[in-house]
Amino acid sequence: MTATKKILVVDDDPELRSGVSALLERRGFSTLQADDGHEARQMIDQERPDLVILDMMMPRWGGFAVLEHFQGRTDAPAFIMITATEGTKHRAYAQQIGVADYIQKPFTFDRLLQGVTKTLELDTEEKANAVREVLSAFRSKCFACGARIKTPRAMLNHTRPCPGCKKTVRLVPMPPDDEGPVLAPFEVSRN
Repeated sequence: MTATKKILVVDDDPELRSGVSALLERRGFSTLQADDGHEARQMIDQERPDLVILDMMMPRWGGFAVLEHFQGRTDAPAFIMITATEGTKHRAYAQQIGVADYIQKPFTFDRLLQGVTKTLELDTEEKANAVREVLSAFRSKCFACGARIKTPRAMLNHTRPCPGCKKTVRLVPMPPDDEGPVLAPFEVSRN
């Protein structure tokens, strides 16, 4: 059984905000509401929604300010921007700073639901890919020369030449200082 996805709906129009929330709740989503970007930022930090549906133009903090605040953060939720503005520059900028979908008002609920479904599926797929990447490889460091190497987990306890200094090294798990496992020098006996 999958957990209910939490969606934050942010718009200064209370009727639109409550209408979108009610329709999403009928589809099984859990919803939160905020009436401006400042309140949205606080709710995102406290409630950790899976998705934020965000109006572009709002008092205090608009949608762009929220997107810019969360840009590049690994703990940021996915964002869908809704707007009455018809500019291609606005759309391009929103996509550049991380919006997953850009929906122009007025919109149908089917169009919004399509964006929500697509965005949540992509977000789940991206997280799964990131986990697969972390599980399949990690960064290592050679003690001899300090070379940093992306190392497959399959190399654990195997020997190989360091690409930096060419010395034979064995990948061994070590308590990380902050850098994770390292490649330790390994002398091959010639008996």
